[in-house]
Amino acid sequence: MRTRRLARDYETLPASSEAFIYFSAGILMARRLARTTATSQTLRTPPQAQTALAV
Repeated sequence: MRTRRLARDYETLPASSEAFIYFSAGILMARRLARTTATSQTLRTPPQAQTALAV
């Protein structure tokens, strides 16, 4: 929700607008990477459970 500032262009300098775009993209990327890592760790089954299911 922090990137809603990009919906309107309030900045006077194009460099400021560009900086906000890069900043917002970085926040979104970090959030997605953190969510993916946490999800993949919680969904992973332990190796003991996998061998018990195979038998």
